[in-house]
Amino acid sequence: MAETSKEDRQLPASEQRLRKAREEGNVPRSRDVAHLLVMGAGMGALALMGPSLADGMRRLMASTFAFDGQVRLYFLDALQPTLAHFGDLGWRTLAILLSVCAAAIAASTIPGGFNLSVKALGVKISRISPASGLKRIFSLRNLVEFLKLSLLASLLGAIGSWYAMDRFPEFAALSHGALAGSVGHAMALVVGGLGLSMLLLFALALFDVPFQWFRHRADLRMTRDEAKREHRESEGDPQLKGQIRSRQREAARRRMLSAVPSADIVVVNPTHYAVAIRYDEAAGGAPRVVAKGLDELAMRIQAIARESGVPVLSAPPLARALYAHVELDQEIPQALYVAVAQVLVYVYQLKRWIPGRSTAPQAPVDLPVPTEMDPKHSEKGKHA
Repeated sequence: MAETSKEDRQLPASEQRLRKAREEGNVPRSRDVAHLLVMGAGMGALALMGPSLADGMRRLMASTFAFDGQVRLYFLDALQPTLAHFGDLGWRTLAILLSVCAAAIAASTIPGGFNLSVKALGVKISRISPASGLKRIFSLRNLVEFLKLSLLASLLGAIGSWYAMDRFPEFAALSHGALAGSVGHAMALVVGGLGLSMLLLFALALFDVPFQWFRHRADLRMTRDEAKREHRESEGDPQLKGQIRSRQREAARRRMLSAVPSADIVVVNPTHYAVAIRYDEAAGGAPRVVAKGLDELAMRIQAIARESGVPVLSAPPLARALYAHVELDQEIPQALYVAVAQVLVYVYQLKRWIPGRSTAPQAPVDLPVPTEMDPKHSEKGKHA
């Protein structure tokens, strides 16, 4: 099953998966880079502070074993020079240790970068489970790491042995030389041995950094099902989103239909288009479109208008132009001012008309609608 699962993971890790892994503390790390930086920091600190450190050790040893032949009255007075040299040596040693610690901290950011994850510090049952622990210990990855560390230790041991044998006469001569020269020479020999070890670690780090990055990306590869599930979680279930959009459209449609009774007039095609217009004298501005619809929705707008006593005017060119060029709650364009003004005059005449006392107002015909604003004429022009 594990092999099948690996074969199924053919898709590269998404940005969301990489970000989630980073939040959980799962970033690529290279132990060889850590070894290289720590040893490099130690060697650099010894090379930089080696002469002063050797001089401090020489002074400490000279002060410890010196005898001036004079009886001192107080024991602490006799120890003061030794304690002073010991304190100076301790500060220098502490500086070297701090540089090594700083290198270790810097190494933890390569190659995955600095990452402080609180989730990685949390308690997980799988970490304290004996079964899971044994499984991790005897996993193929840990076996490879063990073999790599064994090889590294063997190579470092071989280099150290060769270096010690090659410089054996110099190491042997340290015990016969003067104290001042012997300590400094010993420091130089140690730094030289560390330099050879660093060459090996540098070669391994050049290989390990891209390998750890590649393995980290390979571990986070995704199956098609995982990619689909992540897409649904981030973008939403398409079916659920479709239902939400449908409900939103229905709610918007209900709000629009509820505005029809407040309209001044509904201009229709008469069957395909219906546009409800309202003019608010107190608010000023141009008339606005408060509702519009096509086909079945147009018929519903007409039915609500008749039930509410809103006049319905058949003016196909104006209805098509208003539907095509004016959105809901927007003012009509200037090109349609004259046509809509004639329609509103007709509305006001209807409001003043008293049946039985005068003739009914005549509905306007041949409204001045620009040809370029009528979709019907525009389509004819394209086909022509």
